[in-house]
Amino acid sequence: MPSIIGPYDGRKARRKRCDSCVRRQIKCHGGRPCENCRRTNQPCGMATRHTGASFVFVGQASDSKTEKTGPALPGAQMVSPLPKSICPKRTDRYLPYFFTSFLPMNLFTGRTIPIREDLLAMSKSSPALKDAIDAVAALHSQRQRQLSFVAQNENVESIQALQAYTRSVRCIQEEIAAGTFMANQSALWVTFLLGLFEVRLMRDSTGTNWLSHFLHGTSTMLRLQRPEALACSDPYSSQRRSFFLATRIFEISRSFIFSSPTFLSTPEWTAALARLWEGEGAALWHPKEALFDMLPQFSDLSIRTIHFCEDADQLPLNARRALIRSLAREGLILQAWLQKWDVDARTWEKVPGHKPDTELMIGHIYYHATSIYHSGTYDYHPHWTCADAPILPRETINWHASEILRLSHELLAQGVASPLLLYPLRVAGARAKDERSRNDILGLLQMTARRGFVVADAFTDELSELWADNDMSSPTEVD
Repeated sequence: MPSIIGPYDGRKARRKRCDSCVRRQIKCHGGRPCENCRRTNQPCGMATRHTGASFVFVGQASDSKTEKTGPALPGAQMVSPLPKSICPKRTDRYLPYFFTSFLPMNLFTGRTIPIREDLLAMSKSSPALKDAIDAVAALHSQRQRQLSFVAQNENVESIQALQAYTRSVRCIQEEIAAGTFMANQSALWVTFLLGLFEVRLMRDSTGTNWLSHFLHGTSTMLRLQRPEALACSDPYSSQRRSFFLATRIFEISRSFIFSSPTFLSTPEWTAALARLWEGEGAALWHPKEALFDMLPQFSDLSIRTIHFCEDADQLPLNARRALIRSLAREGLILQAWLQKWDVDARTWEKVPGHKPDTELMIGHIYYHATSIYHSGTYDYHPHWTCADAPILPRETINWHASEILRLSHELLAQGVASPLLLYPLRVAGARAKDERSRNDILGLLQMTARRGFVVADAFTDELSELWADNDMSSPTEVD
């Protein structure tokens, strides 16, 4: 997997193991070629990392020459030819299953954002969306039967999932050729669900497909929306707004996990979100949304801090000191914002008549994760101390990590989509020292993998490697 190491564990974001060692799930030593590949006479190398944001369609080979009859999405790639023998016959059995079984087990947001209503309405007029829903539902049904050791109809469901997926992709190809795809109000959700299907189908435990097919695809679709359209009141804009609010957390998590810039931190997007909550979107506001509005600023500051640390030795002394103070002040301001959000959110919870709120629990777990992440922006570098930067004491970090684990269990039990927990669990894992916490994190990641998101195995692999490195470099404690 392209490295999921962030600034919160003190290492640069880079992948260290060759492809052969990744497949064998062993450590990689000895440069290139590594010791394992020399011993086994295997080719030693790493696949080129895809770094640009691009939307990936599964349709035809990327090197094929096709006539451009209509506008395609920016950066679109066409890969893996579709099988021509797939039967086009449809079934109505999976639409209800999607809403009664898949969505309750994979909640992306709470009741304030009407994604269920939007999806149901759009599926009646969009064959591509109906087929994308059927594909995800059929695959989910098959995986649930496997977990329950119920083998009946397993092959039928696999075939029906691929049939629905193929129909949806072909429908999209036709709309792209005609230049009508992005005008279709269901285009965003079709893209998102097909990316979700591809990630679950491929069973890629390295995480490469999670990055290229899902995270970059979702990022591109979000970015294609105009910031000013968030506040528009027409039904089409309303459905696009619901998609944006339901899925932007994946773009935020991508930025955190991969230490990669996000368009959400730019002034035009932050201003557009502020206008949204003052007008048309006021009814959708929730404390969680206020937190998500500010999270891209933490990622942006962390990336700038990393760049400063890499270049600090080349800067004149006075300029270096000025930047150290400036970055520390900015970090203290963001930390104050985060702490104020926590106070406001807890006040919200105490309002008479307030019911248990899944969205607020998601907000709390991202608050705890970002508190640790923000401290790691500074405490892994020698330029700052607790006296002049937002560095948390060890006991506070331990408390945040324990809250992440507690909330992860509760959220999974309530059906929250397990990919939402990958960033919080990765942050908690980077700070986990004791065996009990580490086993708890591994158990939560295994549960995520069993639900069909095998990218969790890549996080498990990275954490295991990190813990082994930490244990080797830490002095033995004597009672």
